[in-house]
Formats: sequence, structure tokens, C-alpha cells
Amino acid sequence: MDSVDAAAETQSRPQEQKRAAVEGFVKKRKPIRPSVSRSDIYVTCEPRKFKAQVNRARKLLLDRSFPSITIHGLGAAIPQAIKIANVVKASLSDQMTMDVTTDTVNVYDDVVPEDPCGDIVTQVRQNSAIHIKMALPDKLKILISTKR
Repeated sequence: MDSVDAAAETQSRPQEQKRAAVEGFVKKRKPIRPSVSRSDIYVTCEPRKFKAQVNRARKLLLDRSFPSITIHGLGAAIPQAIKIANVVKASLSDQMTMDVTTDTVNVYDDVVPEDPCGDIVTQVRQNSAIHIKMALPDKLKILISTKR
């Protein structure tokens, strides 16, 4: 009776759609960014840029006295974005508010066929994203502004 229930359950589920096999090579486009402000930091997976991104976040909050900054991570860069936010928060003695949101972003790829007479096809895929908004509390902002 269990096999009958399992067969009925698989028939009631909608068929999952898989992408068609690609003939040619896939050229990934850069993701579309919303309007960029000076207080936005877009994180990459490259570990050599980690220290520079941490320093930039601290500099924006402390030296340039932005009310808040936003750290953006897409796909494989999500853990790096979280790590940067945690390091910045720890370096400021955990005196910071963080507002974290997640999102799914459409990313576009161009499929270039092997046949030179073929047309380039655009393909859409979805990728996870994280946005971490960090802000200093008002008391700390006043303290920093009086030191100048």
C-alpha cells in the first residue's frame, strides 16, 4: 500500500522544469545592480580583497560619517559579505545595528552557439543575494563628530 501512495504522490506533484541542454558555451553577464550610492559595498569572493573591503566599510562609517552602509553579496560571495559585516561589527565593539535581508535575483546568461550562423540565446537563472545594512547608534555618531 505504501508504493501505491508514493506513486499517487509523485503523479500529483508538478513536473520540475530543467534547463535545456546547451549547445555552445555560456557567457555569464554581470548582474544588474540597482542605483549605487557611495555607501554601498559590493563584495566579491576574492580573499585578497577582504581586508580592503573591511577597511572601506570602517572608513565610510567612522571617517566619512555616513549614517549607514550597505554590504551586498551575491551567490558564492554571501559568506564573504557576512564575514565582512561581522569583522566590522567586532572592530567597533559590537556597537552597531545590523538589518539583514535576503533576496533572489535574476541573472542573465548568453548562450553562444558553436555554429557561427546560429543565434545567441539569452537564458535566465536565479541567484541568492544578501543585503546587510549597518548603522552606528546615535550616541556613537555624536561622540565621533565631537572628536573632529
